[in-house]
Amino acid sequence: MNPLRRLLDLHGLPDASGGKDANGTVIVIGGPPSCPGAVMLAGTAALRLGSGRVQLVVHPDVSAAIAAGTPEAMVLGWDQQSTPHAALRTALAEADVVIVGPGHADMDSAVVREIAEAVDGAHLVLDAGALPAALGLVDTGQRLLIAPNTDEATRLVGYDGDESVLAPRLAEAIDGPVAVRGAITVVTDGTECWLFEDAPTGLGTPGSGDVFVGTLGGLLACGAQPVAALGWAVALHAEAGARLARDAPVGYLARDLVRELPFARAALG
Repeated sequence: MNPLRRLLDLHGLPDASGGKDANGTVIVIGGPPSCPGAVMLAGTAALRLGSGRVQLVVHPDVSAAIAAGTPEAMVLGWDQQSTPHAALRTALAEADVVIVGPGHADMDSAVVREIAEAVDGAHLVLDAGALPAALGLVDTGQRLLIAPNTDEATRLVGYDGDESVLAPRLAEAIDGPVAVRGAITVVTDGTECWLFEDAPTGLGTPGSGDVFVGTLGGLLACGAQPVAALGWAVALHAEAGARLARDAPVGYLARDLVRELPFARAALG
């Protein structure tokens, strides 16, 4: 198994120096009333990595609060239990990256499929409560990416093993690249695997996964290829944590990771 550095050496960070029209649109669908902040973390992480535009789709009960807390993003209200409304369908058809699931413990797989069918050529990233729908979307032909933790990957493939076994099995199941994140992280395109073992302990803080998936979305929006985006998201997320850990090994918050992302990019780029 190759070290992650080899993958990063093959694929440089995408250029994010252009304006908002050049760097893609990321839509994040999540934000149930019980956990509205997840989309804010994911959306601001995407912006910090250079995404041109971010649109947050949240439950109407929290849309005003999310809009006030994330002035850089457009906010759409949707209950996420019914058919996507016309404004959302239009946005989905025009997006470059669509992230579904942050903040949700469980999303109806039929609703996730409706979202997927409204996407027109964008990268579709499933996270958290949307992950169980992944295997049922293989037949849609969507550009699907997932980066579950070890427990989530185990539930998806029905196999309790380490990341080096889980990642290839999951890539085969969804017919696409994946990352399985745990004590070690394994990124695979289904043929080769790359290993990362240097993640700081503090990355286990609540909301850290939302920052990761937003980082992934921002890289994709700026033009990174899927497996390269997964690799760089792993590296940048860890570098942000390492920068914080120099002063405090644990105790930093997910929002602190978001703040460090541009500096992590500069350090690694």
